[in-house]
Amino acid sequence: MKRALAAAAVVLATATAGTALATPAQADVLCMTTENAPFYASIDGYGGTGYLFTLSPGRGFRADGWGYNDVYGRNWIRGHGAEHPDRTGWVLHGHTNC
Repeated sequence: MKRALAAAAVVLATATAGTALATPAQADVLCMTTENAPFYASIDGYGGTGYLFTLSPGRGFRADGWGYNDVYGRNWIRGHGAEHPDRTGWVLHGHTNC
């Protein structure tokens, strides 16, 4: 009985690990900035807050957060630009080709 329980535990652990490996985490999306993209530390209902810098057009942007709309109907995305890969923040979706 103990041997059967131990074998069942090994099978369960193996199946669980296989499932975890087979299920990918939410992937980031690599985009490009299409125009100057002001980059903000955070956002609220009215848009970007805590202006940091502007990302140049034609540079990479790795988006990892989507779909925040402000009261003006603008969509914001979270991620980081190629010019500042160590800083995560927010840009208007319209300034990218995401």
